[in-house]
Amino acid sequence: MTFANITPIQPMKFGTEKAQTVNPVSTGASIPFSDVLKDAVGSLQQTQQTSAQDSYNLATGNTDNLAQIMTNSAKETAAVQFTTELCTRAVNAYKEIMQMQV
Repeated sequence: MTFANITPIQPMKFGTEKAQTVNPVSTGASIPFSDVLKDAVGSLQQTQQTSAQDSYNLATGNTDNLAQIMTNSAKETAAVQFTTELCTRAVNAYKEIMQMQV
């Protein structure tokens, strides 16, 4: 069996500009937990609004893109699970701290 017609995969070439990402852990900076929680709740609210609008459009027959509706629904589910887990872990950490003896 010969593979003469198969060309090798070429590495992807990006522009000369490199994305500058800042890792708060490596720079020593910290992100306040309240900001993380606010962002999670804000994201949850936005995805819920999008999903509710998609559900309304689907029910009234004003949409043709079922794949996008399913994607938005999956995003909403993930956002709910993430926010719930974040809050649960925060409460558990608070309870553990309160049980510590000084």
